[in-house]
Amino acid sequence: MSDWTALTLAGVQNAMPTDLAALHAAWIDTNAGKAGRLSELVDEAVRMFRAAVAANPLNVLDGETDTVPTTGYWHALNWVIFNIAMEMGAPLSPEAYTVVTRADVYLRMVANGGIPVSYADGGSPSYEVPEEDRRVLI
Repeated sequence: MSDWTALTLAGVQNAMPTDLAALHAAWIDTNAGKAGRLSELVDEAVRMFRAAVAANPLNVLDGETDTVPTTGYWHALNWVIFNIAMEMGAPLSPEAYTVVTRADVYLRMVANGGIPVSYADGGSPSYEVPEEDRRVLI
């Protein structure tokens, strides 16, 4: 079983770059209806990252519903920050697009088994030579 970390609104707010946090506060002041949007993005990221883990039947989800795999925590955090910045119309550098692309790649790799998160039997994957191939090797 792997480690899991809670992805929370407070964690995202603490990780947000200072200039983006100030821009976010000003955005909320001028768009009061968007006050809960950052929280919605956090919830969406948690659902999306947990769904990627659940897509691989070898993985086991953590019992806490607000957690993401620790190996993907920074990807989830960056995904949230990138998406709120996009919604606010903040200028984004090419590096920001690279970070969100890496998050997308991580999600796809977890979902298709390329990055194992955890295993139901608690062990790691192993390869055993199929019986028909074993006869050839002996």
